[in-house]
Amino acid sequence: MERIKALLETVKALIGEAQARFQGLTPRERRLVLMTGSAAGVFVIFLILISFSASAAGYRRRTEEKLLKLRDAQTLAASYRESEQTRQQLERQLTNSKISLITYLEEKGTAAGLSIPAMTPKPDTPIGDGRIIESAVELTLQDVSINKLVEFLSNVERAPGVVKVKSLRIEPRVQQQTLTAWTTIATYRMKP
Repeated sequence: MERIKALLETVKALIGEAQARFQGLTPRERRLVLMTGSAAGVFVIFLILISFSASAAGYRRRTEEKLLKLRDAQTLAASYRESEQTRQQLERQLTNSKISLITYLEEKGTAAGLSIPAMTPKPDTPIGDGRIIESAVELTLQDVSINKLVEFLSNVERAPGVVKVKSLRIEPRVQQQTLTAWTTIATYRMKP
């Protein structure tokens, strides 16, 4: 409390001294001091306004950055939900997949009007983390038209489970307008 009183007394003394000196100035000097004081006051107010403006701009920028990050997080959460639903749907398909691949291929070949002279089953292979088993068959199709081949492969991949054409090699026979195709077709299932 004593310090505040002492500070107030010091300020009053400084103001009194400034008034006394101001009164001792000529009218022209008074005008100059008033103009200089006004200019200094305007400059200080200008600096304060610039400081507030910069501070407000900084707050707005940080708020916009946080809103952008929030939108990104919402987008990632939505895409994660979609990916998780797709993964669960694929797992259900793989769990319910009980296709006998050779029988299935013979049926689709007959439906497409193809004779499949050579089918070689490959051993079951675990893929990924070992929870998914791949069963594959290598086929050789000779003297087949491109239309029948496309129809056959399209129908094969429309299986109720997961059946995919893994590889396809074609050797055209231009004179007969047919081709010989070697393909590997695989089905996938979840490990029990």
